[in-house]
Formats: sequence, structure tokens, C-alpha cells
Amino acid sequence: AAVKGLLGGQDAIEFEQLAEAFAKPSQSGSVEGPDGNCLGWAARDSSGTLAPYKFSRRQLQPNDVMIKITHAGMCHSDLHTIKGDWGPAKYPVVPGHEIVGIVTDVGSGVTKFKPGDRAGVGVFVQTCRECGMCKQGEDIFCPKIVYTYNSTLYDGTPAQGGYSTHVVVDETHSFTIPTNLDLAGVAPLLCAGITTFSPYKDHGLDKPGLKIGVVGLGGLG
Repeated sequence: AAVKGLLGGQDAIEFEQLAEAFAKPSQSGSVEGPDGNCLGWAARDSSGTLAPYKFSRRQLQPNDVMIKITHAGMCHSDLHTIKGDWGPAKYPVVPGHEIVGIVTDVGSGVTKFKPGDRAGVGVFVQTCRECGMCKQGEDIFCPKIVYTYNSTLYDGTPAQGGYSTHVVVDETHSFTIPTNLDLAGVAPLLCAGITTFSPYKDHGLDKPGLKIGVVGLGGLG
């Protein structure tokens, strides 16, 4: 009731739907899925109900970091995806693309992180790095982009998101998290936060003293 009072209208209903996605009790005996090295919460169909699901993250590659996930933000996109609102999802799907945690292992070629560092992962985990967009640092526009979940990795395995115990990702698509920031508060910055802040940077509006409002569509603004 308190949440509904704060949000109001349709948003309150959708928030309740997201909360209901976790209605199935987390019991070790109810874990479904193949044997694997990672435990997550997956939706099996458009009911959007999330239940424990075991799957495998890839073995650490030279440029990979392994991150133990401490927090994963709940984005409105997660709800739309698990309920099939944007078309049939690639079930089972583990949502979550606002990921933060602690680096537990690094590949032999990693220079950006070391075990114990704080790291984050956003909405995509692979790009070709060869197209014009990638070479300009605009990987988000790569025609071969692989999103964090409901997508297929280059090796043909399903990309699964941050509602899970850990993630393995190339250091290029991982972000350092300053030690003075609260990890729980950082998670939403990796989707909604950067979506609204990026235009400030692109247009030189990230200057002290400016008063700026964001006119948003959907969950932003």
C-alpha cells in the first residue's frame, strides 16, 4: 500500500507485478535447469514468474573478469521482457542489466581490474569492436551487439543477466565502481542513470551550476 501510494496509477500495478515475479519460494529442492556453475532466477514463460535456475557461465578467457554479484537493479525492461511484452523472450531468461559486485578472478590479459575491485555491468556484454561505431567508442550502436540477457553470445550460448550469483564478461564491457559509492545505489546508474546522464556529457551540459530537467519517455525523466 505504501509503495502504491508513492507511485500511483499504472506504475504501482507494474511494480507489484515485478514483486510478484519472485513469489515462488527459493527452496534448494526446487532448483530447475541443467547442471551449472551459476544460480539465477529465471522466467520460463510469459507468466513472468521467476524461479531458481541453474546454468553455466563460460570459463574465464584471457580478457575476462568474473564478478560476484552483490546487487542487481530492477529495471522496467526486466518486467517487459519476462512477460513477453516486446515479443517472445528466449526462455528460460534470467533478467537484470544493472549489475554491480566484487571481482573474484581475472584472465591473464586483464589490466583494468584485480580481484577485490568493485565492478559493474550494464545493458550489453559483447560487441564486434571492428565496426565504425565500435571504433568511435559507440559500442551501443554496434550491429552485432549482444545484450546482457535475452540474447545469444558469440559462442552460441544464451546470455543471462544479473539476477544471479556471478557474471563473466570481457573487461572492456565492465566498469570500475569508485569505493566512495554505495553499491546498492550504483546499480540503477548502469541503465536509467547513464541513459539520462549521457546526453549531458555529449552536449557539454555536465558543468557545475547548470539547472537541467529531463523530459523522459517511459521510466525516465
